Amino acid sequence: MARPRKELSNVPLTPAMVNWAEALGDAIGRGMLRALNTGMPSLGSNSTGHNTVTAGRRRGRPPKMLASGNMISSDRLCTVDGCTREQRSKGLCSAHYQAERRRQLSGGKQA
Repeated sequence: MARPRKELSNVPLTPAMVNWAEALGDAIGRGMLRALNTGMPSLGSNSTGHNTVTAGRRRGRPPKMLASGNMISSDRLCTVDGCTREQRSKGLCSAHYQAERRRQLSGGKQA
């Protein structure tokens, strides 16, 4: 069973407590105004003031920009037969690397 709440109207407020509460309210108000005027970087704005939080943005490392359009040199292709994606690690594209990693973690034999 919950304890009954104290009635705050019965608690006498000393002048020191009143002064402290007013000073605290002023400090919070000044801090909020400063944050609103200068921008709040913790909400995703960068040094230019633009918002960096984007709805639907992919996570992780972005793909490298290809200098020659969509062409990937043959030495940078995934080593799995028939795959035309760029290799990311250990000669495999991201999809085949993750599949191989899952297979090894499950205890399967290496091909």
